[in-house]
Amino acid sequence: MKKIVKIISWSLLIAFAYTNLATAQSQGNTKSSKTEQKPKKTKDLRIRQAVIDALKASKSGSRTAAGKILQLSLLIPKSSGYVAVSSNTNLNKAEQYILLLAKAYLSKQKAELKKVIEYLTAAEKFKKKIPRAQLSQPMFMQLEWLMAESYATLGDFDQAYVHKHRYLRKYIRNNYNQKDALVEQLSKKFEMKKKLKENKLLADQNVREQEKIAKIDKLQQQQKLYTIILVVVAVVFLLIMLREYRVRRQLVRLGRTDALTGLVNRKTLFYLGERLFKKSLEQQLPLAVIYFDADYFKKINDTFGHQVGDEILKQFARIGNEVIRSRDVFARLGGEEFVLILPDENLVKAKAVAEHLRVKIAKHDFSLQGINSRVTASFGVVSTEKTVENFDQLLHDADIAMYQAKAQGRNNVVCFIEKLECKQKSHVRSSS
Repeated sequence: MKKIVKIISWSLLIAFAYTNLATAQSQGNTKSSKTEQKPKKTKDLRIRQAVIDALKASKSGSRTAAGKILQLSLLIPKSSGYVAVSSNTNLNKAEQYILLLAKAYLSKQKAELKKVIEYLTAAEKFKKKIPRAQLSQPMFMQLEWLMAESYATLGDFDQAYVHKHRYLRKYIRNNYNQKDALVEQLSKKFEMKKKLKENKLLADQNVREQEKIAKIDKLQQQQKLYTIILVVVAVVFLLIMLREYRVRRQLVRLGRTDALTGLVNRKTLFYLGERLFKKSLEQQLPLAVIYFDADYFKKINDTFGHQVGDEILKQFARIGNEVIRSRDVFARLGGEEFVLILPDENLVKAKAVAEHLRVKIAKHDFSLQGINSRVTASFGVVSTEKTVENFDQLLHDADIAMYQAKAQGRNNVVCFIEKLECKQKSHVRSSS
């Protein structure tokens, strides 16, 4: 009869506890749904594997259980009773809790129920130091179950009821926690799958974008290449045209200038001279011509060589360029003979220019050319102030005046007049 009453009371207790806990849980869920903030979870205390092994050994009645418990008990300082000092080697509160639970199971094997209750009561002192969620775990809930069984065996059903009720509350809470954890895990898994799918879509989209960008880059590179090729071809073509222009310009220049001195050559001299002569007639302006020749030039060539003679002719050209104006024409007629055409100048001014040029040549130092003696020139000057028919006649008259200067002892300037007679025949050839 007592057994039947005991079973009925246990059944009612379980039903009552389950109902209360379910209600409390539903209320808690309702409140939690209204509140966005979740309670901060406390980190579980670490349980060493040696402590767990000791608990399993004591439950199974293993012979090694006592030794394992004794070995772990050495980590609890005697001065602190069941309370361990905080250290890397000492047991924490949760480990001491499990160790006392193991001792209680070992005492149960020996039917020492009072010691069981004593160990379990001592373990209850650590509950405040252990996170609540950790106490709801099956390993920690064994205390309430073992306490209820021990009190029931001793006939103290009130205490048995209390501890059984606590066990059921923790059991149901643990189930709910596991359910919540499973739901959270599934939610995370679902979110993970969703994120993976989104990431895959983003990755595919990124690949397409990269391919699109690659195509654009390739097209741009091709356009750049084509542009570079076009620019290179244009530059090469431009360089060829520029070279052709320079060659032509050089040919034209060579056709118009003297190769040695860079002055206007004979052909160009007659062309420009005829134009300037006609212009002077049309505008009724004077035009003067200076004809000069290096003195004893053949002797210089024979004595010092033609290379020195060429250098002297170059110096004559340089000195003459220092004297003339930009509009004047300075030409090498041939050999050591030079001609200056001075537009808008009468005979007097032209003679002054010739005299200035004669003095500069006579004073010039030709030692760099290997000649220590003085080098001079003879000058003949003529202008259109006398009646002439063309430029050839003007040049012919200047030549006569120049040879008259040589006849008078060289290094001299002679102006042509109509009655002037020269014993030497002019060697100037007509352009015709």
